[in-house]
Amino acid sequence: MKAVRCRGFGGRHRLEEVDIPRPGKGEVLVRVDASGICAADRAMWDATGPWQLNFPFTPGHEFTGTVVELGDEARERHGLAVDDRAIAELNISYGNDFYRQRGLYHLTDHMQVLGATLDGGWAQYMLYPTEALIHKVPETLSNEAACYTEPLANAIHGVQRADIQFDDVVVISGAGPIGMGMVQAAALKTPRSVIVINPGKPKRELALTLGADYAFAPDDPKLQQAIGDLTGGRGADVFLEASGQTRAFERGLSLVRKRARMVVFGVYKQPAQIDLNIFGEFKELDIRGGHLAPFTYATALDLMARGKINGDACVTHSYPLAAFEQALTRKPDPDELQIKVILEPNR
Repeated sequence: MKAVRCRGFGGRHRLEEVDIPRPGKGEVLVRVDASGICAADRAMWDATGPWQLNFPFTPGHEFTGTVVELGDEARERHGLAVDDRAIAELNISYGNDFYRQRGLYHLTDHMQVLGATLDGGWAQYMLYPTEALIHKVPETLSNEAACYTEPLANAIHGVQRADIQFDDVVVISGAGPIGMGMVQAAALKTPRSVIVINPGKPKRELALTLGADYAFAPDDPKLQQAIGDLTGGRGADVFLEASGQTRAFERGLSLVRKRARMVVFGVYKQPAQIDLNIFGEFKELDIRGGHLAPFTYATALDLMARGKINGDACVTHSYPLAAFEQALTRKPDPDELQIKVILEPNR
C-alpha cells in the first residue's frame, strides 16, 4: 500500500510503498476513506511543534475507515463487522494511573497516539489497536463529515469546559475546524449570544449560518462595542480561544468581564507575555485548558447524524494521498473559505 511516512520534522515526509498491516488479536484493519490535516500536522512539517517523537511514523490522527479484516476477538471486543465504517479515538491509554482512575483517560501518563507514536491515517490502510476506543459511523454521515469527528469532538470538549449558561455572552476566537465546531456546539447550549472573531470574511459568513449571532474581524472597532452593548459594559462571560494565536488570547483578556471563564484550546507556537495582575488582582478570571476529546466522539457523531451540527460544511478541500505535500502546505487566500483539508488515500 501507499503511505506517507514522517522521517523527521521539517519537511521530511515521504510517500512510500509499505506492507499492508495484518490485524493481531483484538485489532481492526480498515481501508482509510478519509484522513484530515490538522494544525499539529503542519507544525510537524514546519518543525514548530512542541513534541518529541520517534521516527518514522505515518501521520494522520483524524480519520474514518471501512473495516476490511478483524483480528481474533475483535468482533466481540469492538462490536464490529466487515464493511462497517468506524472511527478510533486517537489516544490509546494504558495502565491504571491517577488520571485513568478518575476518568481522565486523555491525560494519562501512559498513552500512545495514532498518527504520532502509532501509525495513523495518511495511508491506504491502517490498524485500530486492541485498546482503541472505536465508534461506528452512522449510515447517514458522509465520509467527509465522519472525518470531521475528531476536531468536532475536541470542540465539544472545549465547550463543555466553558460551562456555558443560558444568559452568557460567548466569544469564540478562531473559525478553523475546532472553532467552527465550537460555534455550532456553543449555539446548542442556547446562550444569549455567540460572537465569532476571525480575520477571514468567508469564515465569518459561514459561522453566521452555523449558529453565530455576530462575527467580527479582530481589528473591527465594533467588536468591543457589541460586547459592551450586550453586557451592559461588563464584558463577555465566556471566551474560547481556538485560533492558536497568543495575541488572540491577549485580546480576549480585554473583552471579558470579571470572573469570566476562558478556555485555551490550541497548540501555540509562541509564548504569551501577559500581566498576571489581570488574572487575579483586576478580574479574578477562571482560566481553563482544553486538550483532546474525552467522552465526546460519540456525542460528535450523534449530533451530526441528527442534523444538529453540519460536518460537511466544515470540510472544504480534498486531495489524493499523492498530493499530500500540496495539501499540507496549502495557504488559503484571505478571501477563500478553507477550514478542514482532507486526504482521500484510496481515491
